[in-house]
Amino acid sequence: MLKVIDVDFVSGHTLELTYNDGFQGHADLSEYFTKAPFSEVKDFKHFSLTGNGSLNWSGHELSAATLRDITTGSQTSVESSFNVQEMEAVIKQASWESMMEGRPDILQAVIRSYVEQFGHGQVIAKAGIKSRTSAYRSLKPETTPNFGTLVQLGHAVIELAKDRSVANKEPSI
Repeated sequence: MLKVIDVDFVSGHTLELTYNDGFQGHADLSEYFTKAPFSEVKDFKHFSLTGNGSLNWSGHELSAATLRDITTGSQTSVESSFNVQEMEAVIKQASWESMMEGRPDILQAVIRSYVEQFGHGQVIAKAGIKSRTSAYRSLKPETTPNFGTLVQLGHAVIELAKDRSVANKEPSI
């Protein structure tokens, strides 16, 4: 299933989008935001990344597939698009934006996208979280995440990324 896993505001009605299959580029949403129901949206920058990888503005949603159709960019392999330093920077930026805007869903969406790349079971095990229910609840959209659980999951995905990076650099015998 195609999902948006990272979003950055560029300018006007343009966003930089990264998809779970490695495609990355810019999407100009001006056409959508000049017509109803999106023309009713007062703040373009106030959107959320949903659990299904779509973008939502106050109940008005654009699917990942719709967004992909208008995104101009390039395809990279999922493995080569994965970068530990970039991941750490994205998590730091999401943490900052969550605090500045008072929106824990920003950090939650970023952590969720990385958890999905590695698989819930593997990340939960690496995090040492005993309650799978707590982990799932902390990642579920439209919930107030437990910050401590998000930190554990974020740490686990960074460690898994480092493990993967080391494994990919070791020569085969």
